[in-house]
Amino acid sequence: MSVTKFDGEKITLPRKDVDLLWERINQHYINDSPLRAKYLAMLALRQNCGWPLEQIGQVFGHPKGHVTRCLRKIRSELCEQFRLPPDALNFDDDSNPNRKPK
Repeated sequence: MSVTKFDGEKITLPRKDVDLLWERINQHYINDSPLRAKYLAMLALRQNCGWPLEQIGQVFGHPKGHVTRCLRKIRSELCEQFRLPPDALNFDDDSNPNRKPK
């Protein structure tokens, strides 16, 4: 999948190689920001490993609600950074702001 960054730079995000996908996101998003790296780690634990929000919170020393807000923030920033559709990173969990009630 190709995306365009906010500055017009075209980036190819692979669909099949998950490691390469995270490497590209890391390269073009983190920009030496420890906070962005932390949020990206939270997202990776949630999406790649399926960790519950409570467990992610324990690792980072945050309550579940804060983890939820962090995940919303990084998803929003990634969509903006890579000009993805707003629902491109929505997943069926508590951190999805567009999640429909069951």
